[in-house]
Amino acid sequence: MLEAQDGDEALRVSQAHQGPLDLVLTDVVMPGMSGEVLGERLLAEQPDLQVLFMSGYLREARVRDRPFLPKPFTPEILTRKVRQVLDA
Repeated sequence: MLEAQDGDEALRVSQAHQGPLDLVLTDVVMPGMSGEVLGERLLAEQPDLQVLFMSGYLREARVRDRPFLPKPFTPEILTRKVRQVLDA
């Protein structure tokens, strides 16, 4: 598992990682770069990447036709959603 504090760090971590990523879980609303922009940039580099967006601000969540997880959620809900996205 790789972790990053914000979108810029996530880009650096993904570029430094050897091999493909299977899934990225990102918040929609973040300081600096939004999760939507992060997802677009990562998908441009790795088109087979799965991106799961999450947010507690449903009005701010404008990720259409993308896997989405509303906050708050339990670990069980997160696990099910991740499995669903990876199996899609």
